[in-house]
Amino acid sequence: MQFAQTINFEERETLFVEVILPLSLAINYTYRVPFELNESIAVGKRVVVQFGKHKIYTALVKNIHQQPPEFYEAKYVIDVVDEQPVITSKQFEFWGWITNYYLCNEGDVMSAALPTGLKLASETIILLRDELPNDLVLTAKETMIVEFLHTKIRMAIDEVVVLLGQKTVYPIINSLIGKEVIYIAEEVIEKYKPLTKSFISINPFYKEEENLKQLFALLDKAPKQLDALLAYLKLAKTEASI
Repeated sequence: MQFAQTINFEERETLFVEVILPLSLAINYTYRVPFELNESIAVGKRVVVQFGKHKIYTALVKNIHQQPPEFYEAKYVIDVVDEQPVITSKQFEFWGWITNYYLCNEGDVMSAALPTGLKLASETIILLRDELPNDLVLTAKETMIVEFLHTKIRMAIDEVVVLLGQKTVYPIINSLIGKEVIYIAEEVIEKYKPLTKSFISINPFYKEEENLKQLFALLDKAPKQLDALLAYLKLAKTEASI
C-alpha cells in the first residue's frame, strides 16, 4: 500500500508597506513586499519602488501591514536600501506635526528634511570624489562603477542599471556613498526670467519738422495710425520714455 507523501510548506506572510515618496502627493501609496525581503523590511528604512511607468525612487517605509490596497494593484518593492532605519518614530511624529501645521504633504517634508544623498532616484547623478580613502576596499560591482566614473566623470543611476545589468543597484550606490567614494550632484535648473519692458520710439528721421509733416501727409488716409502717432507725440512731451 502506498501513502501520499505529506509536504509541510512553511507558511509565508504577505506583507504590504505604506511608503512616503519624495514627491508632493496628497496620499501615501502601498507596495507589496516580496517574500525574500520580509526579514529585511522595517519602518524607517528606505526601499526602492517604481512610481508611474518608468520612474524609480527611494521611498521611506512608514507602516507595515497585511492589507492590500482597495482601488489599485500594489506593485512590488524592488529592494531594501538600508540595513538600519534612517528615520525614527519620533521623527515621523514630528513630520506629521509639520504636515498638519503647515498644511503640506509628507513627501514635501521628506524632500526638505532628508539630505540629498538619501533621496536617490533614477535620474540622480553620481560623481566620483577627488580624493578616495587609502584603505578603500571595493566589491567587483563597485569597482566597475568607479572605473566607469574615471572615464565619464558623471553618470545617472539609470546608467548604473545598464552597466551592471541589474535593477537593484541602490544598495551598491548607498555603499559607495558610505565609503566616501561618490557623492550626489545637486543640479539646480535656472528658472529665473528677467523682467523686461517694451518701449517705442519714433524714427530719428521724423524728428525733423519738415520730415514729420511728410509723415502726417502719408498718414492722411490712415486715420487710426495717425491717431496713434498724435497720441505718441503728446505723451513724448510729458514722459521720459514710452
